[in-house]
Amino acid sequence: MTQTPIHNTRVIAFTHFAAGPIAAQYLGALGADVIKVESPKRDLNRYAIRDPEDALNGVSPYFVCTNRNQRGVVLDLKSEAGLEAARKLITSADVVLENYRPGVMDKLGLGYEDARRLKSDIVYCSFSAYDSTGPARDRPGQDLLMQALSGLASLSGRVDDPPVPVGAYVIDGFTAMQGVIGILSALLYRTTSGEGQHVRADMMSTALYMMTQEASFVANAGQMIERTRAGLAHVNHGAPYGIYKVSDGAIAISVFGGSDVIRGLAVALKVEDELDDYLTERGLKVNRDEIALAFARSLANLSLDEATERLTAAGAWVAPVRTIAEAMRDPAVQETGIVRHYSPPGMVQHTVVTEPLQMSATPLRRDLAAPTHGEHTLEVLRELGYDEAAARSLAESTSTAVPPVRSDNSNKSSA
Repeated sequence: MTQTPIHNTRVIAFTHFAAGPIAAQYLGALGADVIKVESPKRDLNRYAIRDPEDALNGVSPYFVCTNRNQRGVVLDLKSEAGLEAARKLITSADVVLENYRPGVMDKLGLGYEDARRLKSDIVYCSFSAYDSTGPARDRPGQDLLMQALSGLASLSGRVDDPPVPVGAYVIDGFTAMQGVIGILSALLYRTTSGEGQHVRADMMSTALYMMTQEASFVANAGQMIERTRAGLAHVNHGAPYGIYKVSDGAIAISVFGGSDVIRGLAVALKVEDELDDYLTERGLKVNRDEIALAFARSLANLSLDEATERLTAAGAWVAPVRTIAEAMRDPAVQETGIVRHYSPPGMVQHTVVTEPLQMSATPLRRDLAAPTHGEHTLEVLRELGYDEAAARSLAESTSTAVPPVRSDNSNKSSA
């Protein structure tokens, strides 16, 4: 079997919703033995957003795509027996990962200082909305709220309309990656120092870092960023950088260059006479709305193929605006193997997009589907030293059905 980068690492994940599970899942792809600790009431993401036709037997598509590469146990952390099992898990671990509200793990006796007493060299990663040591530590955090609070949402849309948030949970995902980077760095440091540490990543800091170029402009140029009437794709970019409607869809135009390049595009779209006064270096900045709107009127009368041919010949980079389904069907995407199909027992086959990283010597692990609720409780409790009777008693106390024994290949995926 091919080795994975961190195959001798055990991660205990007290995680729910998005950022925590995504980070845990990535560590699992890198080879860690990740054990997800779920409450008897279940991770809200397991059932909060279901397929309209219940295609996944009542499990949310959001859960199956963010909780792969993990073994699932159910523990009642409100009971002493559940807490004792959690403490045993931490003692057996290299990494603890959690994304509950600041202070929750401390109240349970499972915070960083508690974990460090159980395992002196533990690497402990916490996610939060704001820095968990700062004055806003108790404010609620959710991707849309953080897009609004960070200013990210203010960058998109037309100036006369409300700001437009990004239509995906981008801050959750990017925050998760900060945690993964921190954990891997902390593990590397531990190999030379013998010391663990507390890794923290928060959504506000992550959101601002995602906008480091835009934030730098605001901080150093002394100018506010304003959206355009035409809704250009970047607040500091000149026309025609953006997305435009064509007769049979939409097209993205990315172009870098001065007035000569933009004039060439105007000629290709037959709007040069209309824009002649604006096609100067200063005009490109001052009159970007007029340029973009003229381009929009011309492009609306062209098909995608016609627009692509004209603009490409004139020196622009262009691409059709595809749906997610169309992008996933792209042969170039399929070739990477990141789109995979899973057929776990009790659930119909489902498809997810897996981690994009490619490594030649230590390829990522992508074969384990998201666990059913409490699927590995007995298995993990036995590993912790519980005898059969004690393991079954603790598992049954959470009102979780004891899962059937699976074969080694029962929860695998195919590319």
